[in-house]
Amino acid sequence: MTDQQLTPIEGADLEAVPTRRLPGRPPPPAPGWLVWPAPEGRGRTIVHDAACRHIADNDGKELGTMEALDALMRPGARACHDCDAATVLIPALELGEGYA
Repeated sequence: MTDQQLTPIEGADLEAVPTRRLPGRPPPPAPGWLVWPAPEGRGRTIVHDAACRHIADNDGKELGTMEALDALMRPGARACHDCDAATVLIPALELGEGYA
């Protein structure tokens, strides 16, 4: 909460309320999603969260959310179930079914 969001309470002494400064700006978020070739090959891919522990380095193609959803709609693509990819992207795909 910022000092601009606070309004005094009539008759209340707020001098004893502890205050502290927030730390500096948070670091920028990691890139959203990565498309990685599936181990079984043959054109199959796996979409991972950029912070997934299953990608040793970030050599996969970096994608935004809409691009990741498009990548999952391609034949042979799947979402990683060990990171946020399946939890976030699969329900988003299901919400879009029936819309053109």
